[in-house]
Amino acid sequence: RFRNVTGVQTCALPISHPPFYLGGGSKQAWEISAKHSDVHLFWGDTYERIRANMEEIRGMAARHGRADKIGFGMRLQIVCRPTEREAWAFAHELVGHASDAQKAFVRERFATSEANRRVRELAASGEVIERNLFTGITKVRPGAGIAVVGTPEQCADTLQDYIDLGCHSFCLSGYLHDEEAERFGKWIMPILRERNKERMLAA
Repeated sequence: RFRNVTGVQTCALPISHPPFYLGGGSKQAWEISAKHSDVHLFWGDTYERIRANMEEIRGMAARHGRADKIGFGMRLQIVCRPTEREAWAFAHELVGHASDAQKAFVRERFATSEANRRVRELAASGEVIERNLFTGITKVRPGAGIAVVGTPEQCADTLQDYIDLGCHSFCLSGYLHDEEAERFGKWIMPILRERNKERMLAA
């Protein structure tokens, strides 16, 4: 049964939505991020390259009046073990059995992607870029194959470097995903929480 009411005010609540994340290594992708996204996700790269890319995307966002609205994050793999030797042994084991045909497929199938072109460039420059960043997985899988490899302290150090650059969001995965997530939660996250207390309070 419906009734008529008078003297009532309604207040429309703002519609909230989850943050819009976008990735991509091309200038076209950066422009879309600059105009629309809340967070632009990078794949692993050198700190200097990430810093320069952030500045350029922020400049693009400024043209849309969004310089202070866009944030940045990283998409990375994690290989964390109690000792550095164990971590690197597992990282090398992940790619050690890949055939030349598998590597050629990854190299050729995704040749037109700007982001994949960049990770191949990084892999060609050496097995390790920066501190504990392993390029080997990029040879056997497309996309975000740069891995943080090391002890809990070393993994935290590498992630902290990106945090200090201005990255506040991380999309991390590993092999096996559930086991690596458990190690991250037990070993790495407490270190990062302790180091970034003020940042977490501000957020």
